[in-house]
Amino acid sequence: MTVRDFPAARAAIFDMDGLLVDTEPYWRSVEVDVFAQLGVDITPLLGRGLTMGMRVDEVVAFFRARLGWEGPSDDEVARRIVGGIVTAIRDRAELLPGAVESLDLLAGYGLRVALASGSTPPVIDAVLDRFGLAGRFSVVSSAVDDRLGKPHPAIFLRTAAKLGVDAIECVVLEDSLNGCVAAKAARMRVVAVPDRRFADDDRFAIADVRLSSLEQLGESEVTALLGLEPARS
Repeated sequence: MTVRDFPAARAAIFDMDGLLVDTEPYWRSVEVDVFAQLGVDITPLLGRGLTMGMRVDEVVAFFRARLGWEGPSDDEVARRIVGGIVTAIRDRAELLPGAVESLDLLAGYGLRVALASGSTPPVIDAVLDRFGLAGRFSVVSSAVDDRLGKPHPAIFLRTAAKLGVDAIECVVLEDSLNGCVAAKAARMRVVAVPDRRFADDDRFAIADVRLSSLEQLGESEVTALLGLEPARS
C-alpha cells in the first residue's frame, strides 16, 4: 500500500520511551545494574536496539534465554527494573525536543492523539505526571494488556479500536524498529524518529517518513503523509 492509497489521517498514535521522553539511557543503566546484581553481564547484547520497544517482561525473557541466571524469577527481575525506571523518571527524565509541540501540531490538525507504549502503567504514569501530559491523550495504552508486545501489532490495533478509528486512518510515531514493524503490520502509516545511534540503520526504510527529531514534524513530507492541508500561519 502506498501513501496515496491511504485516506486522510484521523488519529496519531505516539510511542513514549525514546520518542517523547528521553528514558532510553535510564532503561539501559537500570537494566545493566539489575542484571549485574544477578551476576549477569548484558552489555554484549546492548547497543544494537534488539530490545527497544519491547515490554519489560519480554526483555527479561530475552536475556534469560540467552544468558540465564540463578535466583529471582522473571517477574521479580521485571519489578526491580520498573522500580528503578520510575525513580529515574521522577528524578531526572526530560522531554525530547519537539515533544509537546508535536502533540499540539497534530491535535491542531484535528487528529485524535493517543499514546501506545510498551512500558508498564507505573512507568507511563510517572512520565505523564512528571510532565503534565495526561490530558493531551484521548487514549493511553500499555502493551501489558496484550498477549504479545511490539513488534506484534496488537497494541496499535487495540488503540485504534479504542479511538474508534480505522487502522488505515492512523499514523504512528515511533523511535524503535520494533515499533515501526508493529505499526506497519497494523497497516498504519509510520513516522520514524530513530535514536541517533541507529539513524543510519537501513531497516528503518520500513517507515514512510524518517525524521531526526520531532521538531521536523511540520515539514511537507509529513503533511503529505497525513493527507492534510499544511498548517496556516
